[in-house]
Amino acid sequence: MESNNGRISGGEPALSGDTHWRQVAQRHYEPDRDGGLTTPIVFAIAEAADVSPSEVKSPPLYETVDVAGIEDAFFGSSAGTAPRRGTGTVEFHYTDYLVKVRSDGWIQIYEPTDTESL
Repeated sequence: MESNNGRISGGEPALSGDTHWRQVAQRHYEPDRDGGLTTPIVFAIAEAADVSPSEVKSPPLYETVDVAGIEDAFFGSSAGTAPRRGTGTVEFHYTDYLVKVRSDGWIQIYEPTDTESL
């Protein structure tokens, strides 16, 4: 995994085969420090949209993706057991953005690019 100008590279998003995506924001999630996964996702989307996190509400994130399911699969733990550490990536659309949540804690936000300028 390489860093490029502070951005973590890890392959291009796979959704929407003909659409090209450009990373516009990212945030690292640390379960022990950050609490729930929803907040860093909302903050990353807000950064990408250049708005306050309180403005990221339509549609509600929970109507788009099961954040608790992602959190449980990648970072969750059951009572009395060691934390689960799944491996993988979940990608989903939120409004015009593609959101990529990786099991290493990176949340990356992409926006579609104009294919004519590539």
